[in-house]
Amino acid sequence: MGTEPRSGPVEQTDRVHVRTLGVVDTLRWSWEALTDRLELVGFVFLVALITVVANLGVSPATAGETPEFASWVWPLYLVYFLAVTVVWSVAYTSAADAVANRKRPLRDHVVAAAKRVPALVAVAIPTWILFVVGLLLFVLPGIYVLHRLVLAFPACVIDRKGPLASLKAGWRAGGGNVLKLVGVSLVYFALIGVSNYVAGIFGPLTVVGGLISAGLSAVLLPLFGLALGHLYLESSRNQ
Repeated sequence: MGTEPRSGPVEQTDRVHVRTLGVVDTLRWSWEALTDRLELVGFVFLVALITVVANLGVSPATAGETPEFASWVWPLYLVYFLAVTVVWSVAYTSAADAVANRKRPLRDHVVAAAKRVPALVAVAIPTWILFVVGLLLFVLPGIYVLHRLVLAFPACVIDRKGPLASLKAGWRAGGGNVLKLVGVSLVYFALIGVSNYVAGIFGPLTVVGGLISAGLSAVLLPLFGLALGHLYLESSRNQ
């Protein structure tokens, strides 16, 4: 997997040397890690099914009108948002396990990830505020700030840092990795675009379209979560 086999709890991953990889090799490493942990795909698929159910409460928009949402849809979307936060977190801790050549039950990852949700929300708020402000300043500053801070999320989960410490750790970890992070992001959003296009052929609000989107998300979300986890570990452990 590109790293020396080690063992021990997550807190000891700072003793593991993580090989520096390029964009392609990072994604290859993530794919290998994911295929060795296929339970992640099943878990993310179950989470993505929430949107399939939510879509049943959305009436397609007609010309000149906006879609109508049933009252129960918005709480379900909130549940989905929180569940996706756990999904990304599980991918980060799974990356730490893969780097340390260790496997733990999925339940252990989910429980640990769920406990970090409040801290992750606290990290997300200033990150997105700075991102939006940067976008208003001719776009590029926003893209730069986002990619400097995006590794604050794996820092928060893997090293259990508080919100401020996570932002600082993410900023440091992203310092020498901005171009690599942008490269990984471009691949991710390109594949998301393909996924949305394929799902859109069958109708994004139909059950078939929703299931196709859920199936593709079940691969893409953990794949790129693993990649971000590796990029954080690669930078923070080798400083």
